[in-house]
Amino acid sequence: MSEQRSKSEAMLTDGALPPVLGVAYLLVGVGLFASLAIGSITLIAAVLVGILGVILVSLALVVYQEGLVAPENKIIAVFVLLAMGLLFGLSEFTELPSEIVFGAVFLVGVLVPHLLIEYTGVGTTAE
Repeated sequence: MSEQRSKSEAMLTDGALPPVLGVAYLLVGVGLFASLAIGSITLIAAVLVGILGVILVSLALVVYQEGLVAPENKIIAVFVLLAMGLLFGLSEFTELPSEIVFGAVFLVGVLVPHLLIEYTGVGTTAE
């Protein structure tokens, strides 16, 4: 079983996927340039979908290789999503000044997760 897994890991890292992703990035870059040059909204939309697909495949590869789903990253992701919702909610449904809105977003998206991770020891291993 571990031999099967190591073969699939080797295929992802040493195989054809990284060069294929490089070519895909090059193609979507050329496509974006061409779509902007000719001014076709339909082509721009198609290229943006392609860019999103290439980025998602790249992120999946990085997560698979590096194991980025750690407790710290989960906490940060939750608070960043909360901060994005807070930014939308405060800017759309209140008349608060932008300084207060961005201060609240900074507090929720940056300071709270940092302090939570720092003072609770989430993700640290007892040695």
